[in-house]
Amino acid sequence: MDLKIPQQYKSFEYEGDVEWRDIFSIWKSYEAYQRDWQKHWLERGFESWDDWRNNYVAPLEPEKHRWKIYRIKNANQDVPLIYAVPSRGWQEKCYAGQKTKMIKDILTHPTVAENEKVKLMIENFPYQTMLTGIINKERIVLIEGMHRALALAQMKNIKGDVLIALTQFEG
Repeated sequence: MDLKIPQQYKSFEYEGDVEWRDIFSIWKSYEAYQRDWQKHWLERGFESWDDWRNNYVAPLEPEKHRWKIYRIKNANQDVPLIYAVPSRGWQEKCYAGQKTKMIKDILTHPTVAENEKVKLMIENFPYQTMLTGIINKERIVLIEGMHRALALAQMKNIKGDVLIALTQFEG
């Protein structure tokens, strides 16, 4: 059974079901080895990447949801329309008092335009990637994959597969 994808995301193609533990494992493979992230979670008092990210997603209770994977066949068209991660750090830096904004609406903000992680990803983007988000109020909101989404939204020639794991969330 597919989720109801909001109509503005025209190129999403259902691939199959996925368990939260598998999404979490993939996410961990993207971040846990990076020294910048290690410094980040240690500064916030977490002992490990798992502790930090489990705390971050706890309000969503992700393990209680049914997750689906979609292929984004036209990432140039659809990724800019996804809403950015609603984390405190991003809110303080570039959402101008809002909880989230569309990716396309923050691309020129200095926090994004000068972000070294995003610049490096544009130059050396992985052949396959998976973002994670929720469907909420007729929009898709990222919960994971912010830097990759920002890079994708600025790339002219995207090669490879862009996937997104999604669930419905009304909280």
